[in-house]
Amino acid sequence: MKLLKRVSGVLAIAGLLGLSSVTVPAQAADKVVKVAYQATYSPWIQAMVEGTFEKRTGYKINWRKFNSGSAVMNAMASGDIDIGVVGSSPLAAATSRGLDLQLFWIAVDIANAEALMVRDGSGIKEPRDLAGKVIAVPIASTSHYQLMYILEKWGVSNTVKIINMSPEQSAAAWERGDIDGAFIWGPALSRIKKNAKPLVTAGQICEMGTCTFEGRVATKKFAETNKDFMRMFVTILNETNEDFIKYPHKWGPNSKPVLSVVRGLGGNGIDAAEEMALYKYPSLTEQNSCQWLGCGNESGAVRTLKSTAEFLKKQGKVDAVLPNYSQFVDPQYVNSARKAAN
Repeated sequence: MKLLKRVSGVLAIAGLLGLSSVTVPAQAADKVVKVAYQATYSPWIQAMVEGTFEKRTGYKINWRKFNSGSAVMNAMASGDIDIGVVGSSPLAAATSRGLDLQLFWIAVDIANAEALMVRDGSGIKEPRDLAGKVIAVPIASTSHYQLMYILEKWGVSNTVKIINMSPEQSAAAWERGDIDGAFIWGPALSRIKKNAKPLVTAGQICEMGTCTFEGRVATKKFAETNKDFMRMFVTILNETNEDFIKYPHKWGPNSKPVLSVVRGLGGNGIDAAEEMALYKYPSLTEQNSCQWLGCGNESGAVRTLKSTAEFLKKQGKVDAVLPNYSQFVDPQYVNSARKAAN
């Protein structure tokens, strides 16, 4: 008994001193995951705020908020983040540069939830009125990708001044009167809607041939060594989406779920409820369909990543386009969640 106490004492002192030479058995503390998120109103934020992921996975989760997908990609490249939320454009750029990631979940089909907003009184009523105007957008984001596409299509790309700003910076610049338009999302978009109108939405640009999505990605190393966690993580994401879709009356502006989302991201219940209603949330079955993660080389996600990479190369944002992007799309955790649910 005395020997056990002495050993325990040595281990405790070693821990306090940060000595790495003392080995202790793996405990719950070893189950730590670093997860990045962005300020997009989504049903899953409720589960984050209420600690559902931690309770059901048994992992300690370090949540970190980022202002852009490119910032998330940089953090994942440096090993600071294991799982992140990122748009298809920064994901295409990162994978084209060789970052070994796995897209395992389509967080949202952006649809009409993002838009090029123009200020009331700016004189912008149609595309040609953008000449000489200042538009804010997070560079290398999905919004930036769609903005550059539509400006080229309209033939005004060389006449508009584009400035790199996060959504929060864009909203602040808008309130100061520094910019004429912005292509942003989330609480920041809600802030500028009071005196703005959409010139074009992400959904309308998609109909013209350039679609985007927001996805969940994991480093390949983390995903392959934490498969049970990945399955449960996907299960929780799906459950929050299903609750939102099946029971819309439970997600009103003053409801408990929406107020949890607001507690996580800020803003107010009215804006949060309205914006979440603009997104589309693919089900487990839809996730595994050819439209999104299924069908290998022919999956919608793979095709979107490649077409986005081709556009980014024309813009000088990436040096090369890979022959195939299917190695970065992995539906196995969606499939394991589906099997567990049946």
